[in-house]
Amino acid sequence: MANSLFQQLNPQSQASNGLNMNAIQSVKNMMNMFKGATNPQQMMMNMMSQNPQLAGVMNMLNGRNPKDVFYEQCKQSGINPDEVINALR
Repeated sequence: MANSLFQQLNPQSQASNGLNMNAIQSVKNMMNMFKGATNPQQMMMNMMSQNPQLAGVMNMLNGRNPKDVFYEQCKQSGINPDEVINALR
């Protein structure tokens, strides 16, 4: 089952590489917040309680390797994972 976060990244967006740059920017912002957090675990719990999409991602992981799940979901959604990774840099 594809998560709505991956659906937001889907190539049906306005960017030339097919990625939804608003979704990419949201992920970048989240990454920066984690880098500056004193308690990333607590921050994640707070964010999950406020954001059902993030809670859905965590449920999708279900103890699995996040990298494996990311590549699996990209494949199912028709997204090139390398383009997403490059956009996040």
